[in-house]
Amino acid sequence: MKISIFGFTATRKLAAIAILASFVFSNALVIGQVRSEKIQIASTATAKYTTNLTQLGREGRLRANLSFEAETMRLVKALAERGVRQPVIVDQDKAVQQAIVEQAAIRIAKGTVPGTLANKTILKLETETLFSNARTPAEAATVVNSIINEVVASNGQTILFIDEMTNLIGATSVKNNLFNAVTEGKIVMIGGSSAADYDERINSDASIAGFFAGILVHDRNSATASNTEETASRGGYQGDNVSPDLREMMKQDPTGKKRVDVIIQAKDADNAGLRQLMASGQARVSDRIGNSETLVVNLPLSALEALSTSGLINYISPDRELRVTGHIEETTGAIAMRSQPSMNGRPAYTLDGNGVGVAVVDSGIQKNHKGFKTNGSGSSRIVANVNFTTSDMNATTDNYGHGTHVAGLAAGAASARSNGYRGVAPNSKLISVKVLGSNGEGNTSSLLNGLDWILNNAGTYDIKVVNLSLGTTAIDSYMNDPICLKVKQLVESGIVVIAAAGNLGKSATGGKAYGRIHSPGNSPYAITVGATNSYGTDSPADDTITSFSSRGPTRSFFTTSNGMRVYDNLIKPDIVAPGNRLVSYKAVGNTMSMNNPSLDVAPVGGETTDDALMYMSGTSMSAPVVAGAAALLMQVNPNLTPGMVKMILQYTAQPVAGANTFEQGAGQLNLEGAVRLARSLRTDVQFDNLNKGSSMVPSGWSMPSTTSSIGGSSFDWAQLITGDHTFMTGQNLVSKFQNVYKTSNTFGQGVTFSSGAFNLTGAGMFTTGLTVNRTVTTSNGGSMGSGSIWLTYGVLVGDGVLVGDGVLVGDGVLVGDGVLVGDGVLVGDGVLVGDGVLVGDGVLVGDGVLVGDGVLIGDSALGDDTPSMQ
Repeated sequence: MKISIFGFTATRKLAAIAILASFVFSNALVIGQVRSEKIQIASTATAKYTTNLTQLGREGRLRANLSFEAETMRLVKALAERGVRQPVIVDQDKAVQQAIVEQAAIRIAKGTVPGTLANKTILKLETETLFSNARTPAEAATVVNSIINEVVASNGQTILFIDEMTNLIGATSVKNNLFNAVTEGKIVMIGGSSAADYDERINSDASIAGFFAGILVHDRNSATASNTEETASRGGYQGDNVSPDLREMMKQDPTGKKRVDVIIQAKDADNAGLRQLMASGQARVSDRIGNSETLVVNLPLSALEALSTSGLINYISPDRELRVTGHIEETTGAIAMRSQPSMNGRPAYTLDGNGVGVAVVDSGIQKNHKGFKTNGSGSSRIVANVNFTTSDMNATTDNYGHGTHVAGLAAGAASARSNGYRGVAPNSKLISVKVLGSNGEGNTSSLLNGLDWILNNAGTYDIKVVNLSLGTTAIDSYMNDPICLKVKQLVESGIVVIAAAGNLGKSATGGKAYGRIHSPGNSPYAITVGATNSYGTDSPADDTITSFSSRGPTRSFFTTSNGMRVYDNLIKPDIVAPGNRLVSYKAVGNTMSMNNPSLDVAPVGGETTDDALMYMSGTSMSAPVVAGAAALLMQVNPNLTPGMVKMILQYTAQPVAGANTFEQGAGQLNLEGAVRLARSLRTDVQFDNLNKGSSMVPSGWSMPSTTSSIGGSSFDWAQLITGDHTFMTGQNLVSKFQNVYKTSNTFGQGVTFSSGAFNLTGAGMFTTGLTVNRTVTTSNGGSMGSGSIWLTYGVLVGDGVLVGDGVLVGDGVLVGDGVLVGDGVLVGDGVLVGDGVLVGDGVLVGDGVLVGDGVLIGDSALGDDTPSMQ
């Protein structure tokens, strides 16, 4: 039996020691431990071979160096946090590494550090003196071991900076001593390394990489050049360089003694004159925004005027308190794109879905909720209410509660709680098409009637987007399924159809289940949406696929004359979006809330039932987020075809690291990127009338930046689209019209299969300059499908059976068939059900029975039990 220590087996630990030592003994290191006791180190070895940098800082014998302010702040924060990861200063110059450590010592000496670092001592090991005095490497190792032991014995009062120990390579005792201290939490190491050595000796080895976090020293050569060019002007800044609210504060406090936190956008944050000016005004720099010229400063109001007239700043404003603008708006990138500039002959405008009709096909919408009024308080934006149910005859109510919640995510405009629960397209028109009754049940005929009504009334109500947060078990091939065929008709008329993938991604035993995409999400004409878990943070960096989100491939099929089943096996979903524990609008007295009170969000002062909110989870919540996004894209460019909307959403999506194509399609919705790409296209043509290869972009066009930043995190776009069994890449997907974008076509129709290979030229629908890929990959978060191969399509294509009955596709997961056997009994997930019986995730299955599939009932009422939207 192997003994595990902090997740390391003894075998791995020994291997890691050897690797770590090769790094330690060829690079400078800082070693320290942060605790509260104070023990004096006064041994002969320590006194002889170390220098007290903190004391030198107190005596003013260390020179402050503002060039490394950002790196110094990161170092101080890392030391103060006392985490398991040890910071490593990454730079070619060892003098730079030492200078940063000295800046930390100066701050400790001055007391301008977090309390956990107060009164600590930084000692520098004088390696040159040590090596010149030691007679052998073994003797030097003994001295180092002695000092390390005394640092540990100081109970965290001492931080030891080790300059270089190259001559001690091979000293096993030192290797063991250092690594044992790290793994036991007794020593915090801050390494100094070149970038190449750090990548080779730390990042490349999983057994030790988790113990370190690199602090990359900014290259100031290029920065200096750009700063010099910009110093004489304010670039694009206009008017007074002090914000109006700061000016008002100055008027209200003539003494200027009041201290405020401000953001200074400097021309050169390292400028000596600026620093001297701030110092004379008793300003304290509390942070620097990355490697930019923006500083966070606490200063008295009396210092503002001198800064304003100095010629050294671009703009200064308060470090204002942030107010919530809405988690869905933030995490999708919608909030960043509300204000659109004048482009392509169009004046500036607000991007909010204005003029675009979104049909919500569901259980109805509570018309009195303030979230469905213009600007949250004016006239109703629900321009039509129609009802195709037989059990609930009131078209303007939502007794189930599902449709109201869905509509709020797509197009809610409530101003309550500081606009915190607005939808993606808050000024779009809403069309309520009721096909689900009071218990969330419906049938295929009701849905077909509702979709047909939309087809015939789209022009009257400007319907450009249809949201289908419902579905049936996908049995019939999309080529036969009546709902899928009606979806095809809608798309052929120019309407974007968004469909929920379903909530059958978890097997009866709690593992992953594949092949459970619902109809009509199995249609290649629909944009099918799976669910991510945003963990309640605006940054998408931590997002993952929810456990319940249905995974591909589609398992609908047709049967040949000889009894053989031919499965569609399409790559689905097409895209994913937040869908776990989302807060949206609550219909009064709805049955879901009554049966599951834990779904309710407690009201705050002054709120009525017309402001009510509740939680829901599921792909039914993810779909309207994408429907709202589609509405915004149609506002940006009304000439887009549904296929182009799908292309834009997929091309700009954020790849979710660790998720495979059957889980995420192209990736997670990135509205910031989608809007930028959409607005760069031509607005002078009806795209559906173009021929293959025609330009979709104006003269002089260049591809927008293929990275986006949302919630403080940056990521690359997916830069791909998915077909039936492949994905395609290439800039011509954006710049040249592909015939697959026509309303009558799908992406998969442009790909042919022959002689064991896929190609894009046989069908005559794609231009040249594109690449086709036949693999299902597990994403590494990069672009163009980068990652590891999870499954390869192609060799199984022959008869259309890409994945057979119950075939093991990966991760030990069986693809479920969802096949009706005998008298309407569904076999899948180990659940046997009859006609329309409610089972599992709240999904009604059986003979053509519809469900509001975004509602997870029972012990899954709130979705995945993780931090979430508040």
